Parts: sequence; structure tokens; C-alpha cells
Amino acid sequence: MNRLLLFIFSLCIGFGLSEAAIPQLSPHPQKVKENGKAFPVPSSFHPIGTDELPPNTLRLLLRCADDHTDRNGFPLRVGIRGDESVRKYKKMIPERCEGYYLAVNASEIVVAGNDRRGLYYGFRTLEQLFVQAGKNDSLPEVEITDWPDVAVRGVVEGFYGTPWSHEARMSLIDFCSDHKLNTYIYGPKNDRYHRARWRQLYPEAEARQLQSLVARAREKEVDFVWAVHPGDDIKWNEEDRDKLVAKLESMYQLGIRAFAVFFDDIGKGKNAAEQADLLNYINRNFIQAKGDVRPLIMCPSDYNRSRWHPETAYLETLGDKLDANIHIMWTGDRALSDITADNLTWVQTILKRRPYIWWNFPVTDFSNDRILMGKVIGITPAIRTDASAFVSNPMEYAEASKLALFSVANYTWNINAYDAEASWQEGIRSLLPDAAEAFACFCRHSSATGEAHFPKAESECIRPAADRFVKQYTQSGNWQAEDMQTLKDEFDRMVLAAGELKLAKSNPALTREIAPWITAFGLWAQMGQEALALAEVAKAQEHEQSVRILKRMHVLQRLIEQNDRSTAAGAASLGTAVIQPLFKHIMETKF
Repeated sequence: MNRLLLFIFSLCIGFGLSEAAIPQLSPHPQKVKENGKAFPVPSSFHPIGTDELPPNTLRLLLRCADDHTDRNGFPLRVGIRGDESVRKYKKMIPERCEGYYLAVNASEIVVAGNDRRGLYYGFRTLEQLFVQAGKNDSLPEVEITDWPDVAVRGVVEGFYGTPWSHEARMSLIDFCSDHKLNTYIYGPKNDRYHRARWRQLYPEAEARQLQSLVARAREKEVDFVWAVHPGDDIKWNEEDRDKLVAKLESMYQLGIRAFAVFFDDIGKGKNAAEQADLLNYINRNFIQAKGDVRPLIMCPSDYNRSRWHPETAYLETLGDKLDANIHIMWTGDRALSDITADNLTWVQTILKRRPYIWWNFPVTDFSNDRILMGKVIGITPAIRTDASAFVSNPMEYAEASKLALFSVANYTWNINAYDAEASWQEGIRSLLPDAAEAFACFCRHSSATGEAHFPKAESECIRPAADRFVKQYTQSGNWQAEDMQTLKDEFDRMVLAAGELKLAKSNPALTREIAPWITAFGLWAQMGQEALALAEVAKAQEHEQSVRILKRMHVLQRLIEQNDRSTAAGAASLGTAVIQPLFKHIMETKF
């Protein structure tokens, strides 16, 4: 344990807080007490606590040094509930799964977890206090009591399209750990050994990659869940049942200790009674028999209310027959859906258990020419009590997906403290700190889903002005000067932002990933500038100017089309809610 502490403080020594301000912590803790006092960051520490390390710290030990330990150093008391080292703080430690108590004062630092993961999260928060401290070399006196609102929180890699690279998955696991998300479900639709070849073992190279993912997840206190998708061609007989168990056993031998079975988006495999019998067999003869495996998760064929047909009694059969400790995944009213309290109440009566929420946001496999960079909203606080878990299905663009996942982490940890706008802005700053303002401008215009039943706000900063402009211009050829100026100013900001994003250096993985959309963003901004100029010269009846503007717009349109062809999706769409309709109205209006 001592060397774990050394690692953390070796990262942190030399950083302090300005005055006694508490930095922005993410996710926001449940309870924070501060007294406005601060003290100098100690030069050495005396760890007090158990010498037994949890497995996830073993790799961290490789980077540890002994430079900052001293029996005469600043007391650092650490332990898990029941340890002698933190016995006197027993009443302070929240009796919540993954909870922790952290106290920082001029006498000592205390990190006490309710369990192993709680202790890990306490250190994660302590790291933030140091890392965010800056160069003032002082720590605020603070007392934090913290725990998550939702027990299981994380990511399901369950989208159609280009699977994430191994490096992207490793990065996502690190991201989950950094933001106290504890679950990563591996279920890419295009992994043949997950779906089409589910009976076959992974080749050696792919198996080694999975092993490295599992090792990274264990190190980072993230539960790595491997999912299998047998429903396309499974036969309800003993032979296929045994092949499925054998496949799960092979994954167990790779180190996996959490499993899911998916029956979504299938044909003949949609048989609730057969699914329940198979899963109960796996649960009783594999999951529970192992003794060290997390509860089984299943994704049903009817995974939202729009697919529910009472005459088939599919969901009702699962609710009645499936073992009570098997989790059932659920997307809400539709595949793309807000998560509402009414829906949670309804489905619990059908499934006879709390649903395991699979939230299809920010996934874009329904329209992969888009990237969804908007705020995380539309999730009822009732998930705290009426859902067993909450996992987000991201885009095939892993780095861009982190913006939404940042807020998912904040929301599922502390629902009452969640502020969608503040979390979105904080996520933007964390992802691209050297061009945060430009990135925010980009994200504001790249958030519409294009789905009427699952709309997400886009270009709200100019929507009122654009709506008024379009109404007046299409009726009379006129407009309010204030609205014209608002639109001009935003298009100018967009052009500048596109350039700044192309020059940004702080997150090359992100800027490479969204490069076609950055290009489209800049081109549509220029197109908007030209369209407004066209409206002005048309009103003044300056024909020659109109011809010159139209020529420039034709070039821009060809550049947009060329950029579209450079993408795997065949397009890089954004600004579809306000900017492109504004352009269309101007072009189609004749006087």
C-alpha cells in the first residue's frame, strides 16, 4: 500500500492550489466541506496503513519511487473499512458500494474506502486535488464524503460500423477509470468472433489483444464485460449450448470475469422460452459455478417498448422464466430514446426486475455521417432507484464520444449536482484545452440527430435570429438588421474556429478523427457568409455582385462534395437543424 501512495504523490508533488479554493472535481462529490484554510504541500509523506495491495495497483508499483517516504514525513492514513489504520474514521466512511471518505488538513491526509474500489476512487479524487492545484504549492483543507448514485456505470461498445481500434479501446478504458465509470462492455457488431463466428475461438493475435484489454481494465478498476451474440443462427439444442459454454470458458481463461449474451437484432433466435432456458443453464452451470464472475447480462430481442407486442408475451416470458439475478438490458421507449420515469416503471412490471439501461447516445450508426457533440440530457433521475445499471453506446468515433461520456460519468455519479451546460463546457475544455472556445463553437453546430422522436438541440445560439430572418426574408425580402448581424457574427466565429481547430495540438487523436467535419464546418460557415451577402446584393438588385457570389458558392459546394467523398460514410454532415435550412431558404427565395 505504501508504494501505491508514493506513486500518486510522486505525480503530485510540486503542485498546489491557489489560495484555499477547491478545484472543480469531476465527477462532483456528494458531500464537500471546506473551511477556507490551506497549508503547504508536504515534501515527504509517512504512509500509515496495510501493506497488502489490491491487484489493480500492481502495475502502478512499477512506476513507484521511494523519494518521498519518510517516517518523519506528513501522515498519510489509508485503508478500507475494518482496517486498523482507519478504525477511528469508521463512522465517516459512507456505507455505500464504491464509497470513500477523504480528509485533507494540516495534521494529516486520510483516504478511507468502504471497499477496494472506493479506496481507489478516493485516490482518484486526491489526484485531482493535486493535479489541478497548479504551481502555488498549497493544499486546501477539505473533507469529502462520496459515493456513486448508480452502481453500474459505463460504456457498451455495441454499435454497427467500423469497430474501435485496440488503441482506442485502451484509451476508453483509461478514460472510464479517470472519470469513475466502472464498466466496459465489449460487444462490437462487426467482431466476427462475437457474432457470426461465435462458436469459434479467437485467433491468437485477437486473443492477446483481449487479454491486454482485460489486464488494463483490471488495473484501472473497470469491469470488462465480454458479450457474445449467438442469436442469428443458434440452434436450441445441447450441442450449441455446450459450444456456447465452451466459448465462455475460453474467454474466462483469457481473464474475463463478466459476461453478456446479446439477442438483439436477430431473426429465428427470437424465442423467449428458449433464450431463458439457455441463459438459466449458463447462469447456474457457468456463472455461479465459477464463484468469481459478475452477474450475467442479457440483451433481449425486444429491447424497447416500441418492439413490445403483448400477443407474443416475449418480455413477459423473460420476466417470468429468467433467473432473478440475470440483468436484462433496455433502451427505453425506442432504440433512440430519452430515459423516462414512466418507462422505467412500466418495464419493471413486465421484466420483474430493474432494467439494465443501454442508452443509445451518442451512437450514430443510424446516420454515421453525423457526429453528436451536444449535451447529455433526457435521463430521468429515477435511474438512481429504478435502473440496475446505465451504460452509454457511443459513436464509432471513440475520441469524439468522450465528450458525451464525460457527462454520462458526471450524471450517473451525482445526479443532483449535474448541470448539463457546465458539464458539457468542462468536457470540452478537458478534451481540447488549447482550442476549447473553437471546439465549443464546433460542437454547438454538430449535435442534431435528424430523428424526429429523438431530437437534440443544435445551433441554438442563432436559432431565434435565423427563424426570424427566414420568416421575414421569404415573405418580403427584408430582415431585421440585428438578426443579420447575429448571423454574420456567428459565421465569422465559425470560420475562425475551423482554422483554430486545424491548428490545435493538445489532442491529435480527436482532431484527426473529426477532421472531415472540421472541414465541413468551415466550408458551411463560408457558405453562410456568402448566402447572407447574396441576400444583401439581391435586395439592392446588384446583379453583377450576385453572379460573383454565386460563382464562389459553386466552388464551396464542390469543396463540400469533395470533402464528403473523403469520408467512409460518404458525407460529413453538420448544421442540419439551422444552418443548412437557412442557406436553402435564401437560395430558393426569388423576388
